[in-house]
Amino acid sequence: MPAPNDRKTQMLDLVRRWRDSGRSARVFAQEQGVTPWTLYYWRERLTHEERPKARRKPGSSQRVPLAPVHVLPSGEERSGDLEISFANGDRIRIPLTIAAETLRRIIEIVRLSC
Repeated sequence: MPAPNDRKTQMLDLVRRWRDSGRSARVFAQEQGVTPWTLYYWRERLTHEERPKARRKPGSSQRVPLAPVHVLPSGEERSGDLEISFANGDRIRIPLTIAAETLRRIIEIVRLSC
């Protein structure tokens, strides 16, 4: 029986190969002799391990105050703002005076919702 760390390494490698294969969990799992649920479980473990650790000061809050953001119709033009355009044609304009940390948080939120 492999050591726990060896098993973990093997399973994480299996999930990476599954991810790179482009095949469905059912097909890939059947080829590898595991269940699709095994792949899903280890995919979550891999995702958790690959996610960078958040750097926080002890006692600091995770909440970041957000600046007002307005989605403008595609025909409306304004200068002096940062504009984020989406594939569907929606745009978000953000004032250039926005704090870098606030902008980073807005981008994180937009990425999560897309």
